[in-house]
Amino acid sequence: MVRMKSSFFIFCIIFSSCSVFQDRINNNESHISNDLSLDNDSQNFPLLKMRKTPCFGQCPYFEVSIFSNGNVQYEGFKFVEMIGLYKSKIDVKKIAQIEDQIRRIDFFSFNEIYDSRVTDLPSIIIEVNLDGKNHKVKGRYKMPENFKLFTKFIDEIITEIQVWNNVMN
Repeated sequence: MVRMKSSFFIFCIIFSSCSVFQDRINNNESHISNDLSLDNDSQNFPLLKMRKTPCFGQCPYFEVSIFSNGNVQYEGFKFVEMIGLYKSKIDVKKIAQIEDQIRRIDFFSFNEIYDSRVTDLPSIIIEVNLDGKNHKVKGRYKMPENFKLFTKFIDEIITEIQVWNNVMN
């Protein structure tokens, strides 16, 4: 009988601690999703959002959002120089260059997915909101050359930013 009571007691402790832990996870996830969803100082949707996903090696894993007013939000996850959430600003001339590039490469004509069964390859996911249109492209394998060049173009813009403000670690 003592063994049964102690087993029941241990079960109750484990069960209650798991539910408390789950509540903390849920609270943290809702806090994170609210904080990282969109830049509150700008429009509802970024002009451009680019995410580079991880691979089984040391591929850069980050997401950057660029808003039409020049606000930039960057979150580095792994294998990047800046880990955490950062904000910055770029000149409206850069915004105009990005919009021109989007139109020049006809971003909205790209397929939604360029993929492969090889799961070790990182993906580049770019979503664009321009001229009342939205288009999201996931590139992992055999992307069009213009998509690759556009990715490099955005990488260069992000690399040129000199001042980043850390929002949270």
